[in-house]
Amino acid sequence: MTHADVIAAELARAGVGRCYGLPGGEVVALIEGLRRQGIEFHLVGHEASAAFMAATEGRITNRPGVCVTTLGPGAMNLVTGLAHAYLDREPVLAFSATLGGTADAGYTHQRLPLRELMGNITKHSAVLDGHETADRVAAAMTLACAGRRGPVFLALPNDVAQQAAPAPARAPTSGSVPEGQSGHERAPGQSAPEDIERAAGLISAAARPLVIAGLGADPRRTGPALAALVDVGRFPFVTTPKSKGVVSEDHPRWAGVAGGMAGEAQMRRLLDDADLLIAVGFDPVECDSEWFVGRHALAIDVPGASGDDAGGYRPALSLHGDPAEILRLLARRVGAASGWDADALQRHRDAIRGITGPHRGDTGLSPAEAIGALRDVLPRDGILTCDVGSHKLLLGQTWKTYEPLTFFMSNGLSSMGFGLPAAAAAQLCFPQRSVCCVLGDGGMLMTLHMLEYLRRQRLPVVAVVFTDQSLSLIRLAQERRGLRPTGVDFRAPAFAAVAQGCGIEGRRVASIGELSRAFAAALESREPWLLDVPVDAREYAAQM
Repeated sequence: MTHADVIAAELARAGVGRCYGLPGGEVVALIEGLRRQGIEFHLVGHEASAAFMAATEGRITNRPGVCVTTLGPGAMNLVTGLAHAYLDREPVLAFSATLGGTADAGYTHQRLPLRELMGNITKHSAVLDGHETADRVAAAMTLACAGRRGPVFLALPNDVAQQAAPAPARAPTSGSVPEGQSGHERAPGQSAPEDIERAAGLISAAARPLVIAGLGADPRRTGPALAALVDVGRFPFVTTPKSKGVVSEDHPRWAGVAGGMAGEAQMRRLLDDADLLIAVGFDPVECDSEWFVGRHALAIDVPGASGDDAGGYRPALSLHGDPAEILRLLARRVGAASGWDADALQRHRDAIRGITGPHRGDTGLSPAEAIGALRDVLPRDGILTCDVGSHKLLLGQTWKTYEPLTFFMSNGLSSMGFGLPAAAAAQLCFPQRSVCCVLGDGGMLMTLHMLEYLRRQRLPVVAVVFTDQSLSLIRLAQERRGLRPTGVDFRAPAFAAVAQGCGIEGRRVASIGELSRAFAAALESREPWLLDVPVDAREYAAQM
């Protein structure tokens, strides 16, 4: 076995079935090792997209998604996707080739300090030197999922990749770590039983506690326990965009999405009314303003993932352990809050709907009505991914999410170009589900290469492009400041024709009714589609 073979064998032992990337002459040995282990190599048109796909798979599977690329420009193109994984707390293991130690010191072609560069946007960055390769890969897989999850970067010198290496002799590893511990023994960093009593006292002393679930709330385990606490306490709960669906948004106590989405001023009024935030997996990385500073908060998170060291976020008490178990213990110890008015909560929801509803124009379809039409057609367990732009703020607040892991966005980094790669990865992970991506025309221009990938893989993703021929979110920011819009407008191509040129169905719709019918047909076909939807961007101004 070579070291490339050892890496591939370790990934296979951890359950990795595919990886994403672009090949290069310096990394073909690793790609061959992956092939021998039965790990699929998915050729993607850009390395950032490969990292977005790996990050999305990591979030879904709770095992690091894997991406592979070559040295120099290949590694550099990973940066945006790895930065997303870093700030959006998604587990990734990224491999890149690098020049071997046998290269002459004066050889500068494609030579970059990859370990140092990637060290700033990953949990760990290292160069594999031929020693303990299997152990280092296994440790990287575990680290990516431990505590506050994120990416790990390993550079593989091209000479080391092909050197002979001893075969590892270990039992298979899961490649992930437990979300927390329960029982009589406490894991390192786990809160003591007396802290549970203190937390119950904080909640009981508050007149208007409010639960906020953040990106650290495990979508599989946390939801039922969180819903039970909300039901017992009869207080409202909100989510951040990354945790949408942890509890169904048709729950009677659900009160909206906090963290910079449409209708944020109204959400801030609700937060101001609360005298205690019960913050489950909350991470300030999702917030584009410091509304969390100075809040009276109780933080609940896994060991090593506390956000209480982030900026001005200073909870009165932090509980670490299995959040689901902590929530169950608290539900047994607290009673109903007395300070929340059910009618006031309904007025709050009505206000959000009024702000984010249609504001009709005459230059295109209403984005709000288009989103409503899509939601009416997509099944409850259907998956929506969204790109970044004005539509993201509207979708984050208004898209009704009923189940965990059915809504995906880039929010910590907020990177354009995320939506379509994320949709492809979600479809691979959930092949029987319906998957839709809503993106703007700017984001579509960044990821046109994904259309070829969708066709090649026969992935039935429906790309819905909101076309307004502008970077409308930036245009709005310029107009609010009294500036002349500059550098934001462009002429969008005929995306339906572009899609057809890539071999997939493409249609431009002219009405909400036509959108509903075309979207239903697209989902029914189980083939990749693109729908070009001209929208009136002026509506966004009122919604934001």
